[in-house]
Amino acid sequence: MIEDKHSQFAKHINELQEVLESPYSSKIDKTLLKDSEDIEHLNKEIANINPDYMTFLPSYFWYYYFGIGWVYITALFLSNFIYDDITYVYVRPEGWGLINIIGTLLYLFAAGIPILLLLYQFIRKHPYRIQYYFLKKEQKVAYYYRPSLQFFKPFELKIVDYKDLIPEIHTIKNNTAYTPLNLYIANPNTGDITHHIKPHDVSVDPRVHWAFIRTYMESNATDLPIDPELCEAYPTDTSKSLFACSDIVFRKYGILPSDHSGGGQIMVFIIGSLFTLGYLLQGNNYQTAKRAILHPDVQKLLTWDGQDNPYPIQPITDEARLAFEGRNWEVNVRWVCIILINVGLFVWAVVAYNS
Repeated sequence: MIEDKHSQFAKHINELQEVLESPYSSKIDKTLLKDSEDIEHLNKEIANINPDYMTFLPSYFWYYYFGIGWVYITALFLSNFIYDDITYVYVRPEGWGLINIIGTLLYLFAAGIPILLLLYQFIRKHPYRIQYYFLKKEQKVAYYYRPSLQFFKPFELKIVDYKDLIPEIHTIKNNTAYTPLNLYIANPNTGDITHHIKPHDVSVDPRVHWAFIRTYMESNATDLPIDPELCEAYPTDTSKSLFACSDIVFRKYGILPSDHSGGGQIMVFIIGSLFTLGYLLQGNNYQTAKRAILHPDVQKLLTWDGQDNPYPIQPITDEARLAFEGRNWEVNVRWVCIILINVGLFVWAVVAYNS
């Protein structure tokens, strides 16, 4: 069976590596669901799970944060180097001349571009990640798709049959740690790839990830290893608060309580002040992910009335609901202080470098 799939896709995928079992093709390996660390991770990544659909929080890549930081620091130091050369050669004894003023404006413009782009993203909330919805009752997967790097092309809604998924693990040469789960759908007549679904969660064994998805789609609710102490609902699709979405990472790692009751503030201050940009970007990722659930063609596939969920999941507390509505003062004040601390540290570093 694996050999047939290899031959089917060999001309369409350059380096097909390990094809996993297709939906309903064999029994689910329940031993995979006993991996406590991977299951704990998946429990924390679930954004919602009910009799109709399951979805995970959109993945976030930390290298995006470091990339933005690299661009910013590079622009800052490069523009500072050019500015020093200009002022050394052209500045006259009479003080600030035209060339000095122009050099200063160029310096501020070059150093400020990355920050302006980030502020633009925070305000406009342009989606750069998507959500995948596994529709259990309809046995379909719904998601939005846009070709890579085609930023001005609109997202298109895709609804595919779950039974047609062909899962594969694809590793990058010399990087065995990066093994995401890939889900393909091919034209049965030509073998052409028509859909490529990429959950992109590299923090969990892709075999466990696939077994988890299969168990939800193909088995009873009691077969899915859900820990109500870890698995909780996130109203990110309707959130008005970037700060509450940025808190998700702290809540997943147990630094903040899930009810936004105010515990763990000191640790968040320390960590958040150092990585403010990264956590705000991650919160922006959760807040702006393109959600197929909002599309009427997907909504009509859902029949759950919101009652009697057979999957144990932490409900949204009143404090958490206030936080995601932007009306929890503890969350708002904490993040404002963290941002001010980060800005202060940055200004101090710039002043110290130029003194």
